[in-house]
Amino acid sequence: MIYLLVILHILVAIGLVISILLQSGRGGGLAGALGGSFGGGAVFGGRGAAGFLTKVTTGFSIAFVVLTLLINIISTRQGSRPTSVIPREASSEIPTTVPGGEGLPETPPTGGGMPQTPPPTGD
Repeated sequence: MIYLLVILHILVAIGLVISILLQSGRGGGLAGALGGSFGGGAVFGGRGAAGFLTKVTTGFSIAFVVLTLLINIISTRQGSRPTSVIPREASSEIPTTVPGGEGLPETPPTGGGMPQTPPPTGD
């Protein structure tokens, strides 16, 4: 069930992107970039394209939001808890030696780890 919703969600997302790109905005959009008659003017008519594409975009956006909520609800009800991608065993095993072979210091250096520099002289 969840796989069908995810596939449908991807198809709706692709349809939403295409419907947004076909609309002519301030810059002319993809409809103007494809050439005047091919971009939608001959297919939908002069003003009819804007109304039709607006309705299609609204439908795709509503479907996108509804599918997003459905996928979220179904995936949380299946009982699958989110888990870390880092195994728990790896976080408990902290190495005590560095690659050079020397051990790590027992206490951190004083002064915040910054080297102490002498104050400037008056020369």
